[in-house]
Amino acid sequence: MGFKTKGACTGCKEILTPGRGEAHLLKCKETLQLLQSGEKLEEGYIIRISWVEEPNVYWMFVAVPKTLALIDLDDFLREIWLECCGHMSEFTILGKEYVSHTYSGSPSKVMKKHLGEIVFEGLEFEYTYDMGSSTYLLLKVLEAIDATPSHQVTLLMRNDPPPFVCEKCKKPAEIICMVCGATICKKCQKKHPCVEKEEATYMLMPLVNSPRTGVCGYGDEEI
Repeated sequence: MGFKTKGACTGCKEILTPGRGEAHLLKCKETLQLLQSGEKLEEGYIIRISWVEEPNVYWMFVAVPKTLALIDLDDFLREIWLECCGHMSEFTILGKEYVSHTYSGSPSKVMKKHLGEIVFEGLEFEYTYDMGSSTYLLLKVLEAIDATPSHQVTLLMRNDPPPFVCEKCKKPAEIICMVCGATICKKCQKKHPCVEKEEATYMLMPLVNSPRTGVCGYGDEEI
């Protein structure tokens, strides 16, 4: 993709790249005030989450309490970035795999582990959604913090939608082709080579602000 996205700090609204955002969040007074404003607080972590393939395009920073279970972090990632067809997911932490479901389809008990039991400041760990058309994320525990709202993931900063352009006319793109990965605008979609070859538009999906865009059924809607 060859570019970096920016995003706004939830606390002070400053627009930053992910590299600058990491340093900013650790000292932003407004962010700290936000984290300390909940009715029930506990110790936690600030975590950077990014797409393995393009970590400077799709990324976010979150605060999580130490008592948050892996299954709750899994639910958050599915809701904000990934869920399309109920696929299996997996955390890999210090070489150990924590899978969302058993092969029989039952929820896995290992996902009830609390983050404070298995992660620590400075640790990097991995997450995979969908064992077929997989989306890979990297999570890094940036810092332990004294206070964050209990029982929830608090979004601190997230990338703005990437500035994709139509490969034909160079205007802002709104669609991605699931077959070839091209980004196109609505005006040019009927002239897209994959559409002309198949004489159909089934492979066209809306561009969404997620590393899952254009994969499987994510973001599927009428174009």
